[in-house]
Amino acid sequence: MTNQNKKETIANTSVFSLFTMLSRMLGLIRDSLKAYAFGTSWFAVAFDIAFRFPNMLRNLVADGALSQSFLPIYDQYRHKDIQEAHLASGIVLNLFAITLTLLSLVVWLLTPVFLPFLISELKNDARLTQLTIDLTRILFPYILLMCLISIYMAIQYSHGLFWSGSFGPALLNGVVILLFGGYLWYLKFFHLPPMEPEKLIYLFSYTTILAAIVQLAFQIWITKRNNISPRFSLKFRHPVVKNLFHMMLPASLGASVQELAQLIDIFLATSVSNIVPGAVAALTYSHRLIHLPMGIFGIAISTASLPQFSRLFVEKKISEFRESIWTAIGLNFFLILPATIGMIIFATPIIGLLFEHGEFDKRSTQITAIALVYYAPGILAFSLQKLFMSSMYARKNSKEPAIITIIVLVINVVLCLILMKYLYHAGLALASSIAGFIGSWLYLHRLVKTGYFTFARKNLLDTGKIVFVNIIFMLVMLSLRYLLGNFSYGQQVAIAIPAGFCLYLLLSHLFKISEWELFLNLFQRKIMNKRS
Repeated sequence: MTNQNKKETIANTSVFSLFTMLSRMLGLIRDSLKAYAFGTSWFAVAFDIAFRFPNMLRNLVADGALSQSFLPIYDQYRHKDIQEAHLASGIVLNLFAITLTLLSLVVWLLTPVFLPFLISELKNDARLTQLTIDLTRILFPYILLMCLISIYMAIQYSHGLFWSGSFGPALLNGVVILLFGGYLWYLKFFHLPPMEPEKLIYLFSYTTILAAIVQLAFQIWITKRNNISPRFSLKFRHPVVKNLFHMMLPASLGASVQELAQLIDIFLATSVSNIVPGAVAALTYSHRLIHLPMGIFGIAISTASLPQFSRLFVEKKISEFRESIWTAIGLNFFLILPATIGMIIFATPIIGLLFEHGEFDKRSTQITAIALVYYAPGILAFSLQKLFMSSMYARKNSKEPAIITIIVLVINVVLCLILMKYLYHAGLALASSIAGFIGSWLYLHRLVKTGYFTFARKNLLDTGKIVFVNIIFMLVMLSLRYLLGNFSYGQQVAIAIPAGFCLYLLLSHLFKISEWELFLNLFQRKIMNKRS
């Protein structure tokens, strides 16, 4: 793999990580506004139920399955004829726009019929049942907007435009904060009477849809600005439709299995709640936390690598394809290992600082921290799975990832049933981590067998060097945790994060970690370009 390809991967990952971090921060602010306005009232419950339907479909279709399936297909057309690629993207956009618009209309008509059967906890209150029906009708088009956005983002990623695609979710959260948060501030600043919660939840729902429309408009504007706009057509017999659904069906199956895995974890957690009260909440909070480094680093790396994998596969540069996987593996180890170590060692201060308020007491902090300690090792495994999955999608192979996902689910359930007997809720978290590493091994085994990955000595030594640096980092951070034992949660986190960050960069510099040197060169080049 050329040094230019390595720089491209790191540059794209850096951009994606930066905007993902911004999006996650804005998402926390958005959730805080929602909590401030509605708390855990039935109005919040009604919104969550109404939003669950389009959000579940988004997880099954838009997030990953659609964009990862469409990008390699679009790349193949683009490699042959850019005009044909524009036509293919236009056909796909029209197909999803028409299909999901019709689905939204059907849902709008049938919601009063099917929803009362799904919300037994609300149906005794006619007013709240009607509220949930109304909110479902308002929010369901969210899946339409997210699918169209995913297609536009895939087009941009194919053309190397990572900042705009990754900025989209941050824009959505920013619009909600600006409009809804701005309205709440306006009422408070001018001492106006607060709006009734029922009316306010309608406002929040409309704001959410408006924010998604703004995000879609932004993605459309970016494609027009860069002369990569789709050429709309209704030729649904075009081969792109068959190719896309051939890719998407296994991908969506894999996503549905992941959703099922989360439901199984929650169900099993309830069975140990009599021994560990609060087990479900502990797993939920800790699971959300591990998604922070996964989103900022793991998913960023796999998303940034997919267009490059696709291009190298189309150009039949197999040796560079293998090296590209190794570069992404190195980035995962370099970025995720220190975050994992920090989460494990400082689990209690992190959980305590974020959540130990009100009804969330010290015991809640302890059981959640235990879950985080056992979940955290799986961050690297889950991130590597996403990476290997992207390498298979780039080769238009979505069947094997779906099969591996099902195998990993079965292994996870078996491990859960065994480990929960001894570790209770922590056993469920540990089972997830172990199953994650088994899944990574299964992906690697398939990649090696098909000739798209080799265990090169140089790459193994480079990765080993990163592991060695992280062992030193872990020992120092353990010592720091011991020294800070009597400090408050806030003080421990405030000292540990900057100290750990500086220590890791120093160790990476002293041991000449190649990933750090490439990051540093990229940063220096950006500074020099700005000065010139």
